Amino acid sequence: MLIRRYLLREIATTFIAVIAIILLIAISNKFVRLIAQAAAGNIAPGVLFQVILFQIPELLAFLLPVGLFLAVLLCYSRFFADNEIPVMLACGVSWQRLLMVSLSLGLVVMLLSGTLTCYFGPKIAYQRERLLHEEGPLLLMQTVTPGRFHAFQKDKLVFYVTDINSDRSEMKQVFIAEQPKGSISDKQSWSVLTAKVGKVIINENNGLTYFKLLKGRRYNGTPGEADYSILSFDEYERLLEGTSMPQGLFFHRTMPTPMLLKNPSPSNLAELQWRIAVPLSAPLLALLAVPLSRVRPRQGRFGQLFTAVIFCIIYYNLLTISKRWVASGKLAPEIGLWWVHALLLGLAIFWIAKASGRLNQGYQWLRRSRA
Repeated sequence: MLIRRYLLREIATTFIAVIAIILLIAISNKFVRLIAQAAAGNIAPGVLFQVILFQIPELLAFLLPVGLFLAVLLCYSRFFADNEIPVMLACGVSWQRLLMVSLSLGLVVMLLSGTLTCYFGPKIAYQRERLLHEEGPLLLMQTVTPGRFHAFQKDKLVFYVTDINSDRSEMKQVFIAEQPKGSISDKQSWSVLTAKVGKVIINENNGLTYFKLLKGRRYNGTPGEADYSILSFDEYERLLEGTSMPQGLFFHRTMPTPMLLKNPSPSNLAELQWRIAVPLSAPLLALLAVPLSRVRPRQGRFGQLFTAVIFCIIYYNLLTISKRWVASGKLAPEIGLWWVHALLLGLAIFWIAKASGRLNQGYQWLRRSRA
């Protein structure tokens, strides 16, 4: 019991430290990418921290199994390097007890990660997408720089303003060019708007976002031809497309888990298996970390770290590839991502048998039986 508490305490302490470090690295990486998107005008600067907060549960669900794998590996490697585990084994502590300590922590992490991936993850992802969808139209006022051309709505609209007030509520001397639906090279009617004042407003009745222009003109015509029309207006409102989130429309990451079960399409099954595969990796990686942590005398506690990280990278890459194959129909859902787990389990059993000496005992028994 004392040995079990000692191992659990050391692994748990290392696990918390590892999770804090890799989570900080992952958040920093995400934050740099979001800053680049905000600079390009794809995300409103005011919602950067909210988007980061919404991504923490998704990152945490993926990093929990990895963190446990590294924690078990680092702790047991230190125990081997300091001859603590060899002394335990010499005093009668079996490999099974070491494996059970690691596996018990793996099951706890599996439950935590499964709760995030199957329940909280889809809800938080939906709120994140809704936030980005609602804030998208307001990017027009938050990211426009006077004296520069800006493209919005997948380059369908090109904006140019000469000035904007301090609270960014009104634009002055607005120029808008709307591209045709087809190719730019096709001879189709273009729409050009000019106005003295422009602002973004939200309709209180339907919740849609409009771009409101005051005291301007609208030019419609085909480039290279003389058939164009000019319309003067005192007030003009144009709907910004994609400003209302369709009801009942879910993406795979935002779809609740029961909905995935009710709609067993290849893409939905791929997402469902991924939500199960990430938590299931926790006990499997925890088992694999025990034999990989065994280091030779004078080898150092980090002797097997590089090999273990390579195994982990290959494992998750195989899961990602299998998910794409299931979603595209190249791999049957019955095989799905399960073959990757079976491969890792077989590899873990092989390394456990080798590290504990059972593999050598079986080989010697086989030789004697043949003799």
